[in-house]
Amino acid sequence: MANTDNMHSFIAASTITEFALVAVDSAGKVAVVTDPTSEAAVGIAQRAVAAGEAVDVIISGLTRAIAGAAIAPETTSLLMASTDGKLIPFVKGSGNFSVARIIPNINHASPADADQVKVVFTGPSNYKSA
Repeated sequence: MANTDNMHSFIAASTITEFALVAVDSAGKVAVVTDPTSEAAVGIAQRAVAAGEAVDVIISGLTRAIAGAAIAPETTSLLMASTDGKLIPFVKGSGNFSVARIIPNINHASPADADQVKVVFTGPSNYKSA
């Protein structure tokens, strides 16, 4: 039996794409993260859904996500939210939060925008850049 302690079901507040970073809204529903400085990211959606549908979300641990830019894992392992639920290299000094760490592999050493990537979702880090 699979370990599902790191997965939780939510109701979608709006359309969510597969492997998008999501945050909880004031109604307790999830929506795609659109603000890199938000502390509300709760996990990575595991499938595409329409508003009102249930979606399983990885709230901690290993999952796939979507790259929002080229990522060089050998120089940048921490990732942050982009403005469309994708993950991009963490940028210090701009009030952003890291939310995940990339897990590179030999077959996909330099992911580009829109590529699926394997990450460890950690949630918004206590390390907030200045």
